[in-house]
Amino acid sequence: MIDLWVRGVGLWTPGFPGAEAWCSGRSSEAAEAPEAKLLEGAIRRRATGQTRMAVEVLQQAASDAGCDLSSVPTVWATAHGEHETAVGILEMMQCGEGRLSPTRFHNSVYNTASGYASIATGNRAPSTTVSSGRELVAVALLEAHGLLQAGAQDVIAVFADEPMLPPFDARGAGAPLALALCLSRDQAGAAARLSGLRRERAQPVPLHPRFGGLYVSAALPLLESVVAQREGRISLELDLGEDGPIWTLRLDPAHHGPGAR
Repeated sequence: MIDLWVRGVGLWTPGFPGAEAWCSGRSSEAAEAPEAKLLEGAIRRRATGQTRMAVEVLQQAASDAGCDLSSVPTVWATAHGEHETAVGILEMMQCGEGRLSPTRFHNSVYNTASGYASIATGNRAPSTTVSSGRELVAVALLEAHGLLQAGAQDVIAVFADEPMLPPFDARGAGAPLALALCLSRDQAGAAARLSGLRRERAQPVPLHPRFGGLYVSAALPLLESVVAQREGRISLELDLGEDGPIWTLRLDPAHHGPGAR
């Protein structure tokens, strides 16, 4: 497998408008909703909160890397997709006349965020949306690796989920989270190198008190290590009390080689 070079990052969760703010612990009361400036007009009005935060971190990672959003391939990772919209549709089917909102219907599919982003940027490059439970983060990275191996110069991987609504099990999640990594074949301008993606016996990622069992939160140690320039093997799966091997990878800060920023 080829190495993946991280050229840009993005993060949004209420109170933390970016990766640097999160990693330094600088919260902001103004960061109540993602800006998602890529979305304008009708598509902005129709976009859900999950789509907006996914698009927001996409733009952050692209800006950090100097990447062209009109042509870069993308991978979108979400465990449950637009579940809040889906729950709303189920309620509409059960109550009143049972008529469904066309806007809610087209917002209910797994690739909603991908569709909005591609429309906003005119991007016709390959875009994949994946959902793989506990292995979500690793599968998204594998998909990005495949696109790079097939010839793409850069790929942006976006991870976004919200706490599950009743009656579904939220596993202690209390806040939504979106992250993004701009991955490249080229080490020029990169912050870190990712290699050795594999399954092995390792300590999984502890549940974060803010995000509970949100599968995308398993990507937090990876993003934090990129920003802090920490080297070592990183686990990519949450600790959900399951036994067996988990996905891990190796991170090396780019300043260890000639491709340092």
